[in-house]
Amino acid sequence: MEYAFENRIYESDIHGIEHWHQVEFNGLLLAPKTGADMDVVRLFAIFHDCRRLDDGHDVEHGPRAAEFAKLCREQKLFELDDERFQKLYDACKLHTSMHRTGDPTVDTCFDADRLDLGRVGFKLDPKKMATEWGAKIARKSLTSGVSVFRMRPWIRSLEL
Repeated sequence: MEYAFENRIYESDIHGIEHWHQVEFNGLLLAPKTGADMDVVRLFAIFHDCRRLDDGHDVEHGPRAAEFAKLCREQKLFELDDERFQKLYDACKLHTSMHRTGDPTVDTCFDADRLDLGRVGFKLDPKKMATEWGAKIARKSLTSGVSVFRMRPWIRSLEL
């Protein structure tokens, strides 16, 4: 997956490698509860922000990431059957523009990303989560009094 680092702001504190790792952690925390495909969740963590131009407002980064994932699949850099790849494609393409799809894997990807909003100073909003489990974590974060900037270690300490 070294190609995912090309043109990537992976040293960024906002959309860089730490975010990538946290999205994977969040997704793997949720997946056993939501029934999400863990391979798709892991690939989403790698691809969802890999074609950002910068840390600013970049509304087309999701669609670019989806197309890049498609190119990597065509080059046989990873293998997913058509149905599973479509979930990855949709999750990357829609992660900033759609609230919920109804597909457990795609929605888990959405929440895996949203559960890391504390890194930019946003409280988690249960209404903006796509899965029941993402909403439960968001509600728990609000009642726990945890600082948004301590959200990563707090989430890592959760047992669902």
